[in-house]
Amino acid sequence: MIEFNNSHHGYAIAKACNASYNSQMDQCISRSDDKGLLGGVLYQNYTGTSVNVHMAGFDPSWVIRDMIWVCFHYPFVQLNCRKMFGQVPASNVRALEFDRKLGFIEETRIKDVFPDGDLVVLSMKREDCKWLSLKPKTLKESDDGWR
Repeated sequence: MIEFNNSHHGYAIAKACNASYNSQMDQCISRSDDKGLLGGVLYQNYTGTSVNVHMAGFDPSWVIRDMIWVCFHYPFVQLNCRKMFGQVPASNVRALEFDRKLGFIEETRIKDVFPDGDLVVLSMKREDCKWLSLKPKTLKESDDGWR
């Protein structure tokens, strides 16, 4: 199931990303099954034209077509953002590879932010998002999220 604003999921995703989570300010989209949280995305610092994202997966099956659609539809269509951006330690090679496969590009690198290296700032513009043309296959909107 895809859920919006499950605060337990928000805190778990933030912890995995070495970030903070404020259930009053931040948005969380997560995917779970009967065993628990599979993965999700946090949206923070919405400016009216951009939003910061953090992603964490706890099970490879968290990334499915409908989850990808929701995670890009929300910022680019519902919030009408022109850009999403993420901040990833340069040492987190798996996260950087995942983000690049999604279509994020390196916008800048800030030297010596972490004990083990640099901070990479990645971004994606709405017009460059290939995922917006997807149509959800199985999702139906319900009162407690997308099923």
